[in-house]
Amino acid sequence: MKKFLVMSSALALIAGWNGTAQAQGAPVDAATESNAEGIGDIVVTARRQSESIRDIPDAIQAFGSDTLEQAGVTSVNDLSSLVSGFHVVEAQQPGVSMVNIRGIGQSRFSEPPIAVVIDGVQQVSPNQLTQDLFDIEQIEFLKGPQGALYGRNALGGAINIVTRKPRDYFEGSLQASYAQGDDYKVGGFISTPIGETVGLRVAASYRNRDGQIYNSVLDQNVDYDETYTVRGSLLLRPTDRVEIDFSGSYLNQKAGAAYYVPGPANAPREPVTANILGLGKRKLGDASVKFKLDAGDVTLQSVTAYSSVRSFISEDLEWLPADLLSATQAVRVNAMTQELRLSSNNPSARLRWVAGVYYLHLDQKIDTAVYLRPGITGLPAPIVGDYLATKDDNNAYAVFGQLVYALTDRFEVTAALRYDVDDRRQTDYTPLFAVVPGLPVKYDATFRSLQPKLSLAYKLAGGNLLYATVAKGFRSGGFNNNSVVTRQFEQEELWNYEVGFKTVLADRRLFVNGAAFYTPITDRQVYGLDLRIGAAQFIANPIPESHIIGAEVEVTAVPVHGLNISFGGTLLRTNIDEYDTSVFAGTSTNGNYRGNRLNQVPEWSINAAVQYTAELGNGGKLIPRFDISGSGGHYYWEIDNADRRDTVWLANARLTYRGEGFEVGLFANNLFNVEYDMEYVSPASSGHIAGQGLGARNTPRQIGINTRINF
Repeated sequence: MKKFLVMSSALALIAGWNGTAQAQGAPVDAATESNAEGIGDIVVTARRQSESIRDIPDAIQAFGSDTLEQAGVTSVNDLSSLVSGFHVVEAQQPGVSMVNIRGIGQSRFSEPPIAVVIDGVQQVSPNQLTQDLFDIEQIEFLKGPQGALYGRNALGGAINIVTRKPRDYFEGSLQASYAQGDDYKVGGFISTPIGETVGLRVAASYRNRDGQIYNSVLDQNVDYDETYTVRGSLLLRPTDRVEIDFSGSYLNQKAGAAYYVPGPANAPREPVTANILGLGKRKLGDASVKFKLDAGDVTLQSVTAYSSVRSFISEDLEWLPADLLSATQAVRVNAMTQELRLSSNNPSARLRWVAGVYYLHLDQKIDTAVYLRPGITGLPAPIVGDYLATKDDNNAYAVFGQLVYALTDRFEVTAALRYDVDDRRQTDYTPLFAVVPGLPVKYDATFRSLQPKLSLAYKLAGGNLLYATVAKGFRSGGFNNNSVVTRQFEQEELWNYEVGFKTVLADRRLFVNGAAFYTPITDRQVYGLDLRIGAAQFIANPIPESHIIGAEVEVTAVPVHGLNISFGGTLLRTNIDEYDTSVFAGTSTNGNYRGNRLNQVPEWSINAAVQYTAELGNGGKLIPRFDISGSGGHYYWEIDNADRRDTVWLANARLTYRGEGFEVGLFANNLFNVEYDMEYVSPASSGHIAGQGLGARNTPRQIGINTRINF
């Protein structure tokens, strides 16, 4: 603890002295385009109302379109190079990810610890988290529990993604890129007014990648990817007070999957030697209607949305040249959501408020099959060794509200409250396919949580802010598709106690922000895998009590016009305070892990960037950018803390020339070709047939060129 506090204090002092960190909520685009007046400000809607990012008593960062493009952000995964304390692991297949924010983690196949909202529509499936990001106006990242407004699963934070909308003039763009691995991308958009009250915008992208990770048995690359995405928005403004937005998107992806290599942690992961090529497919469809009425003193908003998820994986299951085991899994999700929200309409009023109701209906079907292959059976074709088939029905209801009251010109209180009811039912159809068929078995459970939040903010002179926040977060429980450990896993809850500051220095050329927080967690959800027991994947609650202590600092500095230097750092100390040895007693993960660190949480993480915009005359600009991020310390893959990941440093570089109506650039991702375990499953947790752990390597260095034409 003493070492942690000393490191936290030192980091804060260093950042405040050299001014090289990215401020929580510092308007990065405004900083890049700073002038004699210094860094500009930015307006966000992360708390369901428009307000200055500097006035929000939360750790929040916002990134505009220019910053996202210059940093090469094309998915939520890429935000880890911009947002300190945020990590995404995506390895087994497209859409299956493990997110960690400030030590709040995600179990494989469970719901993420952050709420992801795209144009006011909250995503309902983990498979939607890592979809392609393009034609984006702004991304707002709130840290800390946001359940009081966003509900279940926002226990670590919320990401508010705002896409570009139709404008009242015609515009368009075409862009293309090529990189190593025969990685081709093309995309573009068209936006046009239709009369005086209607606007239309359509954007699309296509990617075809051969890959760079080689399978020596199959003599081909395994990290291939073919994805196309289309998004459209029809915006109607029949009067000055009414706005109706019809939006839709579709993603179709076919990519490599599960290219694991057996061996110890931090070992080389290439070439891959599995005899079966992993295949992952994902189809995402979304449609929404958003209605907004400005009624003078109040604004009424309605968001009605439908989403469809189709996911499929086919994979080797021992990842050896021998033809022994394989598996497939198909996931189908259909969901409908409805939110009604009423809010005050005067941003300068002493009292501002938001109130609303929310409803979700979700159907999910999962079919999992494990095959015994000719190397085991001696038969010419694979046969089914194990089969699981379940269907889940979910109805969730919530009512929420928030009050922001200015007691004085400097002192402001925010109080928010949300009550969630999550009613879940599962039907297990597996008995129908048994050797001696039986009847389907039904399970049901209801999970409830009251999520309060209280924030105190004090505004100092010059735009500085001190704040303190107490908030609760909640992740719903659910059902596994097997009963190896437990059929039902319980909800996870936490409280977060946080103090922070936001400062503006050097005539708005330096923003220094920081926060310290303490987060006790109840019934943390943990993923388990045991290949010795067929298709045994499960989520359980073996950790009744754990906690996180953390500190972070982020600053943006603009020492001269056109130069932006940023830095962010997070320090985390985690501990398993209580452990229930009976939960995993019958699996390969058995043991007593009290006193261990929480898994997949880096002890420290750092991100930094330098970008300079050089004016060349005749409207031309040369923009070099360099990003570096690192994480390490006590980063353990599993709760047994047996396997530790090495420290990882990654660097990206870009050089862009921007002219009148066009730009061309060179880029290098993973500039120094660092190789590390993107994911690792220990021998104890995997139950591998050869008693080994399983690891998948990260994407190798990619050097490429991109170009864009605007019209």
